[in-house]
Amino acid sequence: MNKANLSNKARLFFSKVAKIKLRAKLFFAIFLVVLIIAIVSSPEKYISVALKGILIWGTQILPALFPFMIFTKLLVETGYVKEASRLFSPMTKKFYHAPGISSYVFLMSILSGYPLGAKLTSDLYSGNYISRAEAHRIVSFTSNSGPMFIVGTVGVGMLLSKQAGYVILISHILAALINGFIYRNYSPREITLEKKFKPKIKTEDFLTETMMSSISSCLLIGGYITIFFIVGEVLLSIGIFSPLTWLFENFGIEKSLSNGVIIGLFEMTGGCLLISGSAACLAVKTALCSLLISFGGLAISFQAFAFLKNFEVSKKFYFLQKTTHALLTFLICLGFGFLLL
Repeated sequence: MNKANLSNKARLFFSKVAKIKLRAKLFFAIFLVVLIIAIVSSPEKYISVALKGILIWGTQILPALFPFMIFTKLLVETGYVKEASRLFSPMTKKFYHAPGISSYVFLMSILSGYPLGAKLTSDLYSGNYISRAEAHRIVSFTSNSGPMFIVGTVGVGMLLSKQAGYVILISHILAALINGFIYRNYSPREITLEKKFKPKIKTEDFLTETMMSSISSCLLIGGYITIFFIVGEVLLSIGIFSPLTWLFENFGIEKSLSNGVIIGLFEMTGGCLLISGSAACLAVKTALCSLLISFGGLAISFQAFAFLKNFEVSKKFYFLQKTTHALLTFLICLGFGFLLL
């Protein structure tokens, strides 16, 4: 009798899960239809938005990212990186429970920016340099933006203050180091992952193979940035966030700030652009931009998932560690901002 009851409960549970999945698919289909209708009804507007996304990718992200992708891949494959990283091994093992090579990933991530940290972590896991648990821990402090975007694009270009850019950069890096320490004991449930066999590439073909892989990765990043620029603009246009912005306005928060934060959760560049145009003081605008940069938005998250899928990164863990990184950066930046700006 008890077994029968358990069986019925199990069927009921799986039936509810199936219904939730069906509703989610229906909601997603309706959302896609709304996107298509919005784009068709005002094509010139969304062509302009798409061009803005492509322009930011082509002028700010591609020049900073493409060379690093090629050279870091070559460095990892030579094996010298692992040897050089032994110097930092005692420190990374003590503070982050991660091998010394994680210091190299961290350095490259803060020099080049999103999503190089995710790509390098994926490359190291594929090359059997790190375990799945170590890969998760490394992700918690190497998912970072770079100085060209933070200081150049956001600081100088949007906030019109190089000092504000440096405040964000320092806060972002400090928060990443603290974030990694918080998750140093994280150990996901181990699962057996079958690694695909990779045929050995001839030395004369290796540069070409690396180049093709880097080009493909950069195009993927550009695609995500452009799509999320369009999605954010559509969501603003149809007024889906109007009740939320109205609520914020009742608490004295101006529309450009609330819209900027909301859009930044989808695509951080567009969100920072909206925040920079608000009438708020520079310290507040800087802190909010730092929040969005450290969280990265869904556009950055999808880019990361594309690279981290080979060790099945826990999405709950990924979003949890990005949320804590964002909150830490915001608090540090707000303190620095009121002191220095």
